[in-house]
Amino acid sequence: MGKMGTTVALAGAAVGAVAGVTAIACAKRAAGLRPSAPAGTPLTAEGYHAGDDAVERFRALLRVPTISRDDPALVDRTPFEAWVPTLREQFPRVFEVCELTMFDEFGLLMRWPGADSALDPIVLMAHQDVVPTEGQAWDHDPFAAEIHDGEIWARGSLDTKNIAAAIFESMNVLIGEGYVPPRDVWYFSSNGEEVAGPAARQAVAWMREHGIHPYMVMDEGGAVATDAPLGVEEPVAMVGVSEKGHVDLKVTARADGGHASTPAENDAPRLLARVCEHIAANPGKPEFTRALDATLMELASRSSTLYRMVFSNLWLTRPLVSKIMSSNPEMGAMIRTTYALTQSQGSPAHNVLPTVATANFNVRIAPFETVTDAINRARERAEEACRACGVSPDHVTIEIEQAVPYTEPAPVSPFEDDPAFDYLHRCVAGVYPEAGFAPYVQNSCTDSREFCEICERVYRFGGFIYSGEARSLLHTANERIGVDVYKRGIEFYMAFLRNLDELR
Repeated sequence: MGKMGTTVALAGAAVGAVAGVTAIACAKRAAGLRPSAPAGTPLTAEGYHAGDDAVERFRALLRVPTISRDDPALVDRTPFEAWVPTLREQFPRVFEVCELTMFDEFGLLMRWPGADSALDPIVLMAHQDVVPTEGQAWDHDPFAAEIHDGEIWARGSLDTKNIAAAIFESMNVLIGEGYVPPRDVWYFSSNGEEVAGPAARQAVAWMREHGIHPYMVMDEGGAVATDAPLGVEEPVAMVGVSEKGHVDLKVTARADGGHASTPAENDAPRLLARVCEHIAANPGKPEFTRALDATLMELASRSSTLYRMVFSNLWLTRPLVSKIMSSNPEMGAMIRTTYALTQSQGSPAHNVLPTVATANFNVRIAPFETVTDAINRARERAEEACRACGVSPDHVTIEIEQAVPYTEPAPVSPFEDDPAFDYLHRCVAGVYPEAGFAPYVQNSCTDSREFCEICERVYRFGGFIYSGEARSLLHTANERIGVDVYKRGIEFYMAFLRNLDELR
């Protein structure tokens, strides 16, 4: 269902729910729905504006092709060996002041000493590895970092060398001014985030062993999003307060094989197809969380009267809203565990019925469920499909694909009346005064989940404007970022670091 279809359906839901009940009361609640505002004054970069020299330093990082791969034996080590020397060359002051520790050979953990090291530190995160470009049709060399029509075209320009460069740029400028943060600031960057490498786990274990308990962690994830859902026309800073868990499930169907000229009702591939369809078509039950309610309320407060009425009266409209959201892939993923069928395999020959057929589900687990819940549901659906096909359930097995790391959903970090979350809000308000601000649960996985073991406040937010088009370019051909978008993003990290004495 497109945006227009969702709007019409929600309109019908709202009218049906309100009509004949408490229309006046619902309208009053809608009228009282207001966009959120930070508890304190907006925090700015205090007159700093990035110049073209900052863009050139960023481009130097983009030209280092730090491609990670699932098979470590296929990784070209030369770019990773050049990463730290390139950082030293571009941001010398940072390396004069900060302490560097390496993990998994190329992962970085850096400490910027603060005025009071007894205070719990801040951790800023990014990752220097990028996904491969083979098989993609780029209009410009993905590692030349060329500028065309005001945009920098390069792999990693959005994910996430822009964050790494902006953090280093901010630190380099502030150190040059003689600024000392009120507490320690740590920077962590993985060399294998895209392949679930061990650097983040190793860094967290090291920090735990050294008794380091971060006050707050900020990694990639959300952004200042334009083209937001619910017809919101102004940008909204979406801050991830949790992220879904992840597990890959291998589904195996077994049957008698044979020649393709004599197919049976329940050959392994056909049975596999029926089972997989039943799993995919019957995911977890939709559920609204406090974080999701806050997301919808913020978006609705910046949308039409209709949406304000619907989402300010969830006590009445929730069942209908849940049904409508479930019919839209982007919104449906916000309210349930999802099962994505990504791979299937049967016979190696075109005319042979295999005895075994397999498939892979990439499962993203909602924060109110567990990996076990997701597996048990898939197995129940498989048993139902087997019985409907007239075969015993032991014809199909479902197991975790052990070759792919899996994780539970991340704990939900505080976002209601919390000083750290409000500090982020103040920084956004200072640099992006036109933007809204909302918590949300992130569908994808980040290295920050590892830091939940040592920190209660883990947020997923990159301080850049990402349009709908930009979000669609992640991991694809022609990834690029606007020069002005990058420069403004540096201002966010400048505001964040320069005003840390406001964080109580």
